[in-house]
Amino acid sequence: MTAEDAEMVRLAQDASVILEFYAGDSPRDIEYKKLGPRFAALLPPKDGDDFGSFLDLFDDRDFPSFDCSIVISEVDAEGHCKVSFSGNQFGVDQVANLIFTACKSALPCAFSWAHTCDALRPDEFGGGCVIITEAGIDFHSTTGIIGRVLGTGAGPSETPKPVFDPALVTIEQKRFSVTQWEILVCYNGQRIEQYGDKIELVGKEYRGHPREMWMAVAYREAIARDLASRLPVVEEAAITTHLTFH
Repeated sequence: MTAEDAEMVRLAQDASVILEFYAGDSPRDIEYKKLGPRFAALLPPKDGDDFGSFLDLFDDRDFPSFDCSIVISEVDAEGHCKVSFSGNQFGVDQVANLIFTACKSALPCAFSWAHTCDALRPDEFGGGCVIITEAGIDFHSTTGIIGRVLGTGAGPSETPKPVFDPALVTIEQKRFSVTQWEILVCYNGQRIEQYGDKIELVGKEYRGHPREMWMAVAYREAIARDLASRLPVVEEAAITTHLTFH
């Protein structure tokens, strides 16, 4: 990418560190101004928060980390830098959003990712790729890729998948103890995943993540696994705003 776009990546790293140390009501407006006018023009204040637009890059606005190591090379003779994103814990969504938003000179580009587990269970291993162009970001999973190769998924010449339908989502709570719950999420009868829930004591009642968050997870995974096509932008935003972890 150009040196100018690489500088935006560096500033995004700085912004992430700032938010780590200036949480809550801490005065971070001065720190925001230090990031400079180009950062402010690209990621302006929003909803009364100097970092509002920057936080839109993340699924979890309370944890604005890219979850990876970012290395920027020296500027070459043509004014470009090589920028690498890597790590064992990798923020697929936020890295893709950063590249799409701040690194137009790198487009089109793509990266792949994998997930593994220490338990030999179905659906615990896989991965995917992310294709980033001027038109937007497309997420593809190994499940969807396999489906297309076998003819069970929608390829370029096939009928597109139906638009995501919330009525086809099932969210089943499994309680193993008072404070140990798991949530099985399925779409259109197909198992997506069984997730550990975060349990908190509210008053005298234990509560987990709200149904709206699991619906957002179902939407994200149904799209990533090619089980459905995306909703219009406004409707998609109404669902994904409830994502609180990734």
